[in-house]
Amino acid sequence: MNTDVLVIGAGPAGSVAGSLLAQKGHRVTCLEAGTFPRFQIGESLLPRCNDLLEEAGLLKAVVARGYQPKNAALFLQGDARERFCFAEVFPGQRTQTFQVPRFDFDQTLATAARGYGVDLRFNQRVDAVEFQPGGGAVIRSTDLESNATEQIQARFVIDCSGYGRVLPKLLNLEKPSSLAPRIALFTWVEGDRRPEGAEEGDIWVCLHPRGAWIWIIPFSNGRTSVGVVMERALYDSVSGCDRDRLMSLLREDPNARARLANAVPVLKTMKLEAWSSAVESLHGPGWALTGNAAEFLDPVFSSGVTVALESASRAAALVHRTLQGETVDWNTEYGAVVEKAVGVFRVFVRTWYTGELPRVLLHPNKTQAIKRAITAILGGYVLDPENPFVRNPEGTLSALLKLS
Repeated sequence: MNTDVLVIGAGPAGSVAGSLLAQKGHRVTCLEAGTFPRFQIGESLLPRCNDLLEEAGLLKAVVARGYQPKNAALFLQGDARERFCFAEVFPGQRTQTFQVPRFDFDQTLATAARGYGVDLRFNQRVDAVEFQPGGGAVIRSTDLESNATEQIQARFVIDCSGYGRVLPKLLNLEKPSSLAPRIALFTWVEGDRRPEGAEEGDIWVCLHPRGAWIWIIPFSNGRTSVGVVMERALYDSVSGCDRDRLMSLLREDPNARARLANAVPVLKTMKLEAWSSAVESLHGPGWALTGNAAEFLDPVFSSGVTVALESASRAAALVHRTLQGETVDWNTEYGAVVEKAVGVFRVFVRTWYTGELPRVLLHPNKTQAIKRAITAILGGYVLDPENPFVRNPEGTLSALLKLS
């Protein structure tokens, strides 16, 4: 079969890229190796996501699901706490987003994308991609239920496969991440003691007494996602199965212990490790990588879905122009832009684990201007040149550390 654009993966990036291109009149085929609904982490959206979902015509479907509104991010360490409210950002930036169970969120986006004409197929594994000298690609795939194989000719391929990292593996693009490997244990619980009112939907990020950190993400269905991110040495120091390890570590933190005192796990404890990844290139003749297929940093600032949507939206716009016959400078308009966005988050992630960023976040005497700039980054606005943390993240953080 022939198609204009072959999208690999039907997660948020695939749905956004596919929807945008289908609405431009392109034939879009999306191959997803798994089936939906599926469990996935990355449950706390950032306000920037709402902009990108609206651009792709998907926000209305998301709002209709009644997800938990998220108004702020709360950082806690012992008695210290600092709330970064998204209402206190720069003009024109979103002041709210959602906490989303990904099994429902991803399905919602995929269904809406199909409504725009995306030919979305599940249980389809991409086995090989050959890019032709004259342009376009030949893709070989396998139906994982029938074992039938198919050959697809596409004018362009967008990899939105997330952790599957299909093109990086097939094209030997993978390279080591600059971030140290860590372990995450997580589950869902019921019965946590939530704040009332506008603070109910806040994400809690608790700094653990032993150097780990904890996420607490409430959903509108009464369940709450909880997880601990730690180094291997801490994981090995706690005895028992992964559930015992997780619950023991949660009890060690005073803030998590108070909130989760009566909480009961309702999902088998899951473990994820060594997730950080990087690639040699974000694009090439006839192909582009988006989101986690390109680079994934760390879950600490909930940047994964935001970067996935940002890169998918930009890739779709450039693919459209490319297919229209326009000459596109992918290095400048895609590679440099995505690397800038990832780079800002990378500085925040690195300094989070060195302990420098928590000092800034929890400092009691921040100016309103500094707090607003930090809140905008936590909201996913990492390409706004008016923000000093975007213009020079290293220098701005260094200056604040000297002041603090």
